[in-house]
Amino acid sequence: MSRTPLFKVYGHIHPVDVALYAGLERICSSALPDTEDIPVLEKDGDMARISFEGTYFPDAEALDFLSARLGPLHQGKLDILDMDGWRMTRHVFRDGSIQSRTVPLNHVLAHSGL
Repeated sequence: MSRTPLFKVYGHIHPVDVALYAGLERICSSALPDTEDIPVLEKDGDMARISFEGTYFPDAEALDFLSARLGPLHQGKLDILDMDGWRMTRHVFRDGSIQSRTVPLNHVLAHSGL
């Protein structure tokens, strides 16, 4: 019997160095994905990609870690879909800061054409 994951988290950040990636790797290791087959964190050149579906993702810890380390060249985003609360929070990384916005998932679906 399958079920809908409580959280879906997708994002990326670049450029990442060894220390930034290692910190994200440590944080993502406490995530509780629905399947172990898909890595939560992957490196693609100088970009770190997060792809997660499951019951727990340490989003507050990840955002605290990133906010202390973001420089003016870092760019990216982290989308957190709360399936139980039916909302999405997008965290955008730009100019050394994080800007966040939360919208209902119905709003996201309307703008995606679904």
